[in-house]
Amino acid sequence: MKRFLSISNAAFPLGVATGKKLFKVISGEFAGRLAALFQSGAGEIKLTYADYPYVEWSSPTAVISDSADSPFDAVMDGSGNIYLVYSLGASFNLVLRRLSFADGLWSAGSLNTIYDGDDNYFPSIIVESSGRLWVGWSRLAAGSYYINVKFSDDDGVTWPAGSSSPGTSLTNAETDAYSKLIIWGNYLYAVYTRGGSALAYRRKHFSAGIWETEALIASGTSLDEHFDVAVSENGRIGVLFDDNRLRFREYEGDLWSGIVEIDSDGGIFPQIKYSGNELYLLYLSDYGSAQRKILFSRRSENLFSNPALLDSRKNTLARLLCYSSASGTYQDLTSAAASGTAGDIFHTTTGAMLKNAGDALYFGMEEKFHFLKLLLSQTGSGGTVLWQYYDGADWRSFTLAGGEYDFSLTDREALLWEDYLSIPSDWQKKTVNGAEKFWLRAMVNAPFSTGPVGSQITAITELQSLILAE
Repeated sequence: MKRFLSISNAAFPLGVATGKKLFKVISGEFAGRLAALFQSGAGEIKLTYADYPYVEWSSPTAVISDSADSPFDAVMDGSGNIYLVYSLGASFNLVLRRLSFADGLWSAGSLNTIYDGDDNYFPSIIVESSGRLWVGWSRLAAGSYYINVKFSDDDGVTWPAGSSSPGTSLTNAETDAYSKLIIWGNYLYAVYTRGGSALAYRRKHFSAGIWETEALIASGTSLDEHFDVAVSENGRIGVLFDDNRLRFREYEGDLWSGIVEIDSDGGIFPQIKYSGNELYLLYLSDYGSAQRKILFSRRSENLFSNPALLDSRKNTLARLLCYSSASGTYQDLTSAAASGTAGDIFHTTTGAMLKNAGDALYFGMEEKFHFLKLLLSQTGSGGTVLWQYYDGADWRSFTLAGGEYDFSLTDREALLWEDYLSIPSDWQKKTVNGAEKFWLRAMVNAPFSTGPVGSQITAITELQSLILAE
């Protein structure tokens, strides 16, 4: 996390993988300005913006205050206006508001109802070059889900047959269903999963009144909202999806490619990014307890690279050293810190990670980092520690941004600094026990009556979602 923006207690702060929440103004005085949308809590959607180089962001401002605690979606038109579609409060009616862009700012317009029957979830919105808006969503009726679509030709003010009409149903009754709308050539595509067993699409030519029959992209057993669809500049449709394995398939207008397995361990919140002739696939991968790495794969000469870390600072520790003041010795516990084996992080002299005054844990990485995930098999009691970094001359104590921690909890997400930009500029590498790293040190200030014993320590956060700019 390069820049901390806000705290959210919403169930889906950034919605689902198919939705987009980060937009760039493409023309005019404010060209290049990024706008980010997120759900800050039940009922509230906020907007924040920044200009290049996107370091300083505006204070998040509420633009919606009547939404359900459920995913929303948005799209930006060529003038910078944002059309935001969401489920309304307790009724779960499907509604839309236009965030008009003027003088560099966005303001919410009147509420327009798309459909006020049944319960409505997981919307997807897109705009044609003509200005026609299309919305697809999951409609829950009599215990079953359907993918429905509707359009508007007047900025979302009115919809054919009024708010009592669910529009066109693209699927039959299913146990679940998730969709994403895209435009490719002269066609509107609705790509969707249904019942966990199928990833499919239907399409409609802009000049036609009916949708073509369903075409299957892939079958499976666990297909859900964790998929993404994107269109390349040279006219391809890419689909990245998780079915306990992360897989990719591409459409060139006449034929679908074979299915390529990207990660046999699967991946959540997959995202596709075409950039010129390059293709990047990004996703979150589970690691240990409540930890997720950001991985990516790049296609070069029709071959995909092995999954690699996008952010090397959110990784297992490069080195974990445990120092005992009683014996004056360091023990390297790097492998133990990375593993999930219970109770294997301790110094053999004391049987604990920390015990006596002067004992210390050293957390080392090749780059500056701002977070630690600590899982203990035995908590410490009676003692306190000083958290310190090396400033080039001495060890400097600091207060953890997430609140003090003396190893008294078995599971702690220790926020050292709020984000990368908050890390002290004077933090320097130092050689400790023969290893030069960026070290943090937790040193015992008051001795423990019971010393803590660790099971796993990493710098990997529990990321919930990953959204790329449109």
